[in-house]
Amino acid sequence: MVGGGVVGLLIAYLCAKIPGTRVTVADTDPGRAKLAQAFGCCFALPESCPPSQDLVFHASASAQGLDTALSAAGKEAAVVEVSWYGASTVPVALGGPFHSQRLKIVSSQVGTIPPDRRNRWSFDRRLSAALSLLNDPVLDLLISDRMSFEDLPDQLPAFLTEPQGGLAAVVEYPEPSARLPHPLELDV
Repeated sequence: MVGGGVVGLLIAYLCAKIPGTRVTVADTDPGRAKLAQAFGCCFALPESCPPSQDLVFHASASAQGLDTALSAAGKEAAVVEVSWYGASTVPVALGGPFHSQRLKIVSSQVGTIPPDRRNRWSFDRRLSAALSLLNDPVLDLLISDRMSFEDLPDQLPAFLTEPQGGLAAVVEYPEPSARLPHPLELDV
């Protein structure tokens, strides 16, 4: 797993639950090592990423991370690209080992289910499975911040842009008795 953000750590957590697997989270932030270990994974800085892996997930959303993922993939292995780049163009090193090792880059898209699984995996079944997986208290380690709904305009921009910012924030909404008025209820 290259990229130890929320998505990368959740994928690593799930993969580590598969019997017989050994999962390494590679990230530039050594502070993610404790999280990786709590999720049952090993940790490595990108330059120490173990080579010859059977399958590599990439979630760093950076060209350097994709290079790391490709260099960690073993012969004829696949790199599953789960990063979201938006409209950005990302250079990919497709020379050298990419061809000689017969590597594959597989796109991951979470918005739809493959046609051969849609009949069995309804929205309700997927939601039920996701909610049951969230029952593991170790996942609470992903929550790094708490913000009140009223403070979001002031706190959220810094949370989202600081290079070593938190992983996930819980938004605390006002009590129902202290709810914010609906715009139509305001005297303007």
